Amino acid sequence: MLELFIELTNQIFWEGYAQQLAFENPADFQIELTGFINSYNN
Repeated sequence: MLELFIELTNQIFWEGYAQQLAFENPADFQIELTGFINSYNN
């Protein structure tokens, strides 16, 4: 799921968005990743 999240955010925002977010704001990265996972598990 992490790879899918990274690919999706690269397409929506810019290449490297997820990696930059994870580095600069790990809490927000985790929130967005959790939301992504939850939206596909329901």
